[in-house]
Amino acid sequence: MILRLLFSSLFVFALISCNRSLASKKVVKNDIEMLYGPVSVEQLYFDYPQWQKIEKAYNPDLGIVKQLSELKGSFNVKIFLATWCPDSRREVPHFMKIIQQAGLTERLKMELFAVDRKLKLDSALAQKYKIKRVPTFIFFNQEKELGQIVESPKALLLEQDVFAILSGASK
Repeated sequence: MILRLLFSSLFVFALISCNRSLASKKVVKNDIEMLYGPVSVEQLYFDYPQWQKIEKAYNPDLGIVKQLSELKGSFNVKIFLATWCPDSRREVPHFMKIIQQAGLTERLKMELFAVDRKLKLDSALAQKYKIKRVPTFIFFNQEKELGQIVESPKALLLEQDVFAILSGASK
């Protein structure tokens, strides 16, 4: 009886959790509607569904994606973006597709921060990392910075730069 009650409670909790709906977190700063502060991919795509369409439409180079999937270890990336920025609108969804196709979603912990038009946040993170352009992807292994991609990739494709940084070839 206790197990049945426990199972029923867990089932109801799971249903409630799955059905929770997101609310918009857009703000208006300097007369521009935007996300601001820490943000999840889920929230980003909720408030800007066209970004998810950009991700779905992107076809990364499968050879490089395979190389990414074979990398060992776990990584962190801090992504500074702006929902008003065309470069962010292009590169961030492309990055999400690359990571997903490479199977790195469990081994690459992502933190996303949406900045304002002055590239600032309420926290001092944007200043700490000297954010001058968006998007800026800062990659880490443990606490050690491995490299950055600022605004657009140096190589022809974003996945080439991601691989170069995570594999250590960019040094």
